[in-house]
Amino acid sequence: MTVIGFLACKMFHDEIIYLILNDPEIKDITIIENGEHNGLIQKLDDVGVSYSLQPTIHSVPDLSDRTDSGEVGISLIVWCLELALHDFPKKLKEEVYADLEILAKKVDGIYLLYGLCGNVLGHVEKDFKDICPVVILRDPDGEVVDDCIGAALGGRRQYLALLKKYSDVGTFFFTPMFAASIEEFFNYRRNQTKMTLEQNIEMNRFMFEASNYKRIARLETGLYYTKNADEVLNKFADMYNFEIFDIDGGHQEVFDVCYQKLKSQIAGSR
Repeated sequence: MTVIGFLACKMFHDEIIYLILNDPEIKDITIIENGEHNGLIQKLDDVGVSYSLQPTIHSVPDLSDRTDSGEVGISLIVWCLELALHDFPKKLKEEVYADLEILAKKVDGIYLLYGLCGNVLGHVEKDFKDICPVVILRDPDGEVVDDCIGAALGGRRQYLALLKKYSDVGTFFFTPMFAASIEEFFNYRRNQTKMTLEQNIEMNRFMFEASNYKRIARLETGLYYTKNADEVLNKFADMYNFEIFDIDGGHQEVFDVCYQKLKSQIAGSR
């Protein structure tokens, strides 16, 4: 059986569900139980997909210790990392590279569900080419996508066009999963600095006003696994007096193409 690892930002929970539901080759799923998995397993429960949990990645056997049963299919290992790493690009790269080294011993190939994220992961495939097949999210032009919004839009050209279209006023763009994680994203520094909630809100308000942010674009992705996105988004918009509007254009082409690319690389390396 082929063993594939997903090393992913938790912003891609919905896309992970989508990939699992659309790949009949996946026979079993192991989720790393590190706290970033909670929303993911709730969604797997909601769609009726079974899985097993491992407390750490070190609990998963290395490929060299596995017994080949001859069974055809894919054994999937999903390891999601914390959103807060995005605040520190250097730390993000160090964490992702260290985790890839560990995961590479346990799988035949790794799907890295990240974008450039601070411009630190652009060379990861080259850096790991002699260790393990690694595929990061790239658009049809071969460019690594900027982030989760760029991935959902289909690439950097589409993202740039959208940013230009709404450049007159500061605009946040949110996928459903990003919307549901707003409080975690914008309140992270409060936990680090011991600010009160009120102080954190005032800091955010000052930052938004100084940057002329006044509205939120809710990106339709066609994925509906995140249930509380609108509730959280409305609360956030009310708190900062933001306008909310909807935009179309989200899809899963980048995720599908890159996943198939990894599977092809694995097959070609055998």
